[in-house]
Amino acid sequence: MRIFRILFCSLIVVVLTGCGTQKVVPENFPFEFKDNNPHQLANAKKYGIEPLEDRSQLKKVRRKLRLIEDCDYYAIDPLTHSVPYLTPKAAKLLKKIGKGFQKKLRKHKMGEYKIIVTSVLRTKDDVQKLMKTNKNAVANSAHCHATTFDITYRRYKYMSGPKANTAQLKYLLGETVNDLRSDGKCLVRYETNQTCLHITSTK
Repeated sequence: MRIFRILFCSLIVVVLTGCGTQKVVPENFPFEFKDNNPHQLANAKKYGIEPLEDRSQLKKVRRKLRLIEDCDYYAIDPLTHSVPYLTPKAAKLLKKIGKGFQKKLRKHKMGEYKIIVTSVLRTKDDVQKLMKTNKNAVANSAHCHATTFDITYRRYKYMSGPKANTAQLKYLLGETVNDLRSDGKCLVRYETNQTCLHITSTK
């Protein structure tokens, strides 16, 4: 518990900006994202698709979804237990997060990075396989409704410019997501074992 409390306490680090001045940016992660699975699942059921038994059923709903691919704002990890599809609103939310994150990087005169998506739409079959190796996985997963995605807060794709440390990038990602959560656009769970933000679109 002590480590958990330290993690959410905001320490201050001085970050040098590109113009030679100093700007104070919190280093550690002060955002308490505690939107649990039942809460996220209720929204996923409301705004998403019906769960698919396996990937062979994907063709039936593909026209309702958006293919998620590497773009200017985010990168997609190799997906082993999910497929890269989201509802249009969830896809728009993901883009907003990536775009907002990069805007904050520019504001603090940091280099260019992309967030990394680690999980997207899961079928029931995907979930059953994942539950064998991931204790956070649940049978009634919001991922099954194509409204939900995971973004790692430990890794980022470096593109160019001055490099930042992981703690600084994590804070700015948290700030970006918290802005959207406060605006009622998403629900967020901070996952420690999987080192990701588990995010469900609400609009």
